[in-house]
Amino acid sequence: MRVPTGIPGLDELIEGGIEEGTTNLITGKTGTCKSIFCMQFLYNGIMKHRQKGLYITTEETATNIKRQAARFGWDFETLEKKGWLIILEFQPFDVQTLTTKMVEAVNKIDAKRIVIDSVSMLELYIHDTFEIRKGLFKVVQKIRDMGKVGLFTSEVQEESNNLSRFGLIEFMVDGVIVLQYMGLAKYKRSLMVRKMRMTNHSSNIHPFEIGNDGMRVLPIRGG
Repeated sequence: MRVPTGIPGLDELIEGGIEEGTTNLITGKTGTCKSIFCMQFLYNGIMKHRQKGLYITTEETATNIKRQAARFGWDFETLEKKGWLIILEFQPFDVQTLTTKMVEAVNKIDAKRIVIDSVSMLELYIHDTFEIRKGLFKVVQKIRDMGKVGLFTSEVQEESNNLSRFGLIEFMVDGVIVLQYMGLAKYKRSLMVRKMRMTNHSSNIHPFEIGNDGMRVLPIRGG
């Protein structure tokens, strides 16, 4: 079953949406709109498909998340009060507890869509690579087992060729969407579906823009 993102111009590139029971990495350097992508995904899920959402933040406060969402007309405050959304602040010191807290929140409202923003903070605070890998794998597998759709964000360092800060999460997930910012190009922002299992997806680089109502993927011109 496909779960539409609701982001204009994106779902037709991925056979109508993201496959149910999969995990997906939204990655890019600073300022590439990863969090906006995830907020829009959750908001569309609630408003268009009546699918409840969980937003786990390891960097921002819940208050800041709501403020950012409100700039696009997404009233996360009201949705949380009505039980359609949980915004969970997670201190990134013990990745092993992340699965437990995630499952508790999912079960509380029967959330269908899960966002973890971002795994970069977990990697920064936990210096044992084995512990990071073990903890992240547990989270990834649990999302699959529950039949949910999970989005993880990760920030790529400016000089790095990895798809995440330490090059771990991209090998665990089912899909990777890379967001880029190119200040000198005609279209300053672009998106590429790097991989998405069980999906015949576009392999092209697609421009996108951020407007008052969020993100919109643009058609490729002239070809």
